[in-house]
Amino acid sequence: MADFGVFSAALNLVNIFTSLSDIGISSGSVNFVAEHLAKGDKQKADEYIKASFLIRLLVVFALSVLVILFAPFVASRLLATRNPVIAIWVAVLPIFWFPDMFFPNILQAKRKFLHSTIYDNSFYIARLLFVFIFYLAGMLTMSYAFWAFATGFAVNVIFTFIYVRIDFIRSAPSKDEYRNLLKFSGWIGVNRIISSISGRLDITMLAAMVGAVATGLYSIPSRLATFILVLGGSYSSVLATRLAGFGDRAKEKVYIIKSTLATIPFALGVVLWIILAGPFIHFLFPMRYWTSVPIFQALAAAQIPFLFTVPPVSAIIYSMKKTVFIGVYSFFQIAAIFFLNFVLIPKYGPYGPTITYAVTNIILAIYTWYIVIKHYWFEKVD
Repeated sequence: MADFGVFSAALNLVNIFTSLSDIGISSGSVNFVAEHLAKGDKQKADEYIKASFLIRLLVVFALSVLVILFAPFVASRLLATRNPVIAIWVAVLPIFWFPDMFFPNILQAKRKFLHSTIYDNSFYIARLLFVFIFYLAGMLTMSYAFWAFATGFAVNVIFTFIYVRIDFIRSAPSKDEYRNLLKFSGWIGVNRIISSISGRLDITMLAAMVGAVATGLYSIPSRLATFILVLGGSYSSVLATRLAGFGDRAKEKVYIIKSTLATIPFALGVVLWIILAGPFIHFLFPMRYWTSVPIFQALAAAQIPFLFTVPPVSAIIYSMKKTVFIGVYSFFQIAAIFFLNFVLIPKYGPYGPTITYAVTNIILAIYTWYIVIKHYWFEKVD
């Protein structure tokens, strides 16, 4: 259980660094690539792809180097272990993960949603198969679990040549493309950086405040509930390409209503998953993890309000172009999550972060819907 807690803390930190490397560029690339493809300007779209690719790659390498330089500190303070090799893995894994974090966004911008889904899932399926083989052979260790990321990386490289191709490499983006990307992505980058930290504070604070065992107990529900976030992110990508290309307030308003109604089946699916959580976790995991069932049910329920923030957040970013609202909110978000976790974790243990997510997701839903309703239903058109 303790080893799994260390492994979970390591992956949690990898997720933070991977999110940090985005700095909002994925939203900028979707916005500009989709916009120029809608105009039939493939050359300009390729320039934005290359510019965003280089920016993100540079940030990934910079973060990896920093982690390697401070490996002993990272291991002891953030990973509940004194083994600096674990910190080295934390530095390497974002590089393996980079293609999967970048190219699905480009495929979505091109409205190749099936290819994007296949590309994204291939990374996780390759990792799962690698781990499963070593598990059956009785050879699964933390090191092999980390090497599974390299397997996913290799598969992603193959799909990059098949689905994305590399024609964009020959393009020559000017300073304007870099400037436009960074300008659009500025407040989104602030939100991504802060959200990547606040969204991972649960496991990091659990590891630091109540130890590796409780962290391991919470980690399984956390991993399973990640599917809800992935679902919301995928749905947001679909909305982004449409909302970025409308340019018509009335059409945007109608589309926001339709997309909100389409969110209801997703929420009902989560409710069904909550009901079936007991048999599902009992089937997949050993008996010692069965106490995770109510934790997962609470965590999944806390994420339902998040699903209903997808339409308004997408509208604020891609239709209204008011990214400052999302960036400013992130400062409140990280403060609220840290304070609530600090108070609730010592009192409720692994249940503390579930309460925190419920509160902050409800506040986000109220905040974003207030902005969208005010803009589309009460503000006059110039």
